[in-house]
Amino acid sequence: MELKNKIKIVLNKITRHGRENIAAAVILKIFIGIGFFVVLWLLRSYSADFCLRTLEQKAEEAQRDIYIQFSAIQDNLEMLANIIETEEDLTSEHVANILRLNADKNVVSNLGIILEDGSIMEQDGTLFTPEEISRLDSQDEGEFSGSINLEDDESDTLFILFNVPIEKDGKEVGTLYGVIEPQDLSKYFEVNIFDGNANVFIIDSHNMDNVMDTVHDRVENVHELKNFPLKKGYSEEQITKDFEEGVGGRTAYFSETSNEYLYSAYEPVGFYDWFIMVTVPESTVFKETEYIGKVLLGLGIYEAVILLIYFLWDVIHTRKEVRAKERMATTDLLTNLKNRNAFEQTLARYEEQLPAVLSCVYADANGLHELNNSQGHAAGDKMLQTVATSFLELFGQEQVYRIGGDEFLVFAGMDLAGTFEKALAAKKKVGEAGYHVSIGASSAEENPDISAVIKSAEQKMYEDKKRYYMELGDRRKMR
Repeated sequence: MELKNKIKIVLNKITRHGRENIAAAVILKIFIGIGFFVVLWLLRSYSADFCLRTLEQKAEEAQRDIYIQFSAIQDNLEMLANIIETEEDLTSEHVANILRLNADKNVVSNLGIILEDGSIMEQDGTLFTPEEISRLDSQDEGEFSGSINLEDDESDTLFILFNVPIEKDGKEVGTLYGVIEPQDLSKYFEVNIFDGNANVFIIDSHNMDNVMDTVHDRVENVHELKNFPLKKGYSEEQITKDFEEGVGGRTAYFSETSNEYLYSAYEPVGFYDWFIMVTVPESTVFKETEYIGKVLLGLGIYEAVILLIYFLWDVIHTRKEVRAKERMATTDLLTNLKNRNAFEQTLARYEEQLPAVLSCVYADANGLHELNNSQGHAAGDKMLQTVATSFLELFGQEQVYRIGGDEFLVFAGMDLAGTFEKALAAKKKVGEAGYHVSIGASSAEENPDISAVIKSAEQKMYEDKKRYYMELGDRRKMR
């Protein structure tokens, strides 16, 4: 029983080892999965932050560009006003020629002069008096003049007016103006970040209208930033506050045109309460991150497959190891028969429930001790293997046990007559090989208790052994 308990302990350790390997594989996969999502989250956070920092830099560059452009326009108009001041007649053909020659420079699409009486001379020399002129003087926070709409009041077309006074002898005699269509400014913004997928907008902070962008061919003042859904983490209140205080910031809003979020950075232009905004689609922001995510996902799947293969291999290997240990624990290594442990396990089952038909053969190899002493243990081992082979051929692997040094036992699921007939055949085979085995057989029909069945077979084996030695005339060897 002590040996049996040791075997159970070994088998339990093997089974526990297998469970530990499975648990380790599952935990490892969970940690790999968590690591994948953490790395992906960090990559997305870094990509978003890098994008916004890049957009901020571009917005600052665009703000400087537009300020320089407007300064150049203002400087050119002042130079042109100084030239026109020397002319006697502001409505002369010569003045009109000056206007025509200087038009279409620095995105100025039209030049004209507003005379003292309110009439206007255009660059082609045409004089007319508009019904109403909406004019704003230079704003406090900028160096540039206001705007004027030369179309009717219902027009959606926005014009930017630069105006410079024309003075003679210290008296203002007219105003030189230059007209710019804001959308023409877009050609001066080279958006060379994020593979050219970024765009520039100029927003009027008073009404949040779109003044200029690099998306459309013409201004469409239907883009109201305040009506766009903002991405989580950004607020409309912050944008409003930044615009009121004239400071730059970041945001991300959903564009129905692009059908995705646009990451944006904005900076005050410095005049007209305009803000310049640089945007880039979310798909562009996370383009590389998505690619890296796919690579990581592929690696994760690869690792999962490897772990699965390892898991299956470990299960199969553990099962094989368990079976091998079980086989070693229940198999006699010399004869390849089931050993005493296997016999005791079978005996325990039969003690709980005895089969309806069961016979038992008890066999003992005669002369093993003498053979070992005279010819060595190798000769004795050969004898035992011969006996085992003979019984295996007739009864099969599952029914034959080696229960002692020279003792064998067979449980056969057949009647006593058939069992004894096979036992005699096995005995004959052993005799043909030059050895002798004594046998005894009993049946559960005779004894309902399995121990009694075995005891009866053993007794009959001793009777057969006695007859064998009596025939040899050597009673000393009868055991």
